[in-house]
Amino acid sequence: MAKRDLNTKEQHYTDTLLEAESVVTEAKEDKHLTSWKITEKHNKYGQYFLVDLTFTFNTPKDIMEADI
Repeated sequence: MAKRDLNTKEQHYTDTLLEAESVVTEAKEDKHLTSWKITEKHNKYGQYFLVDLTFTFNTPKDIMEADI
């Protein structure tokens, strides 16, 4: 039984909104990107942004059909 990745989640830290948008723009070039989210956060040191990216590679159905 082979193990295969079905989906992957990545989280990136940026200091500015412009950097966060460039991370998303770069990720949009990948056809497997299914969702993205930019979250603005604050702490005692200032403001920062978290970029959440979700990639979906194959569905179980696609894998089962490929093995036949």
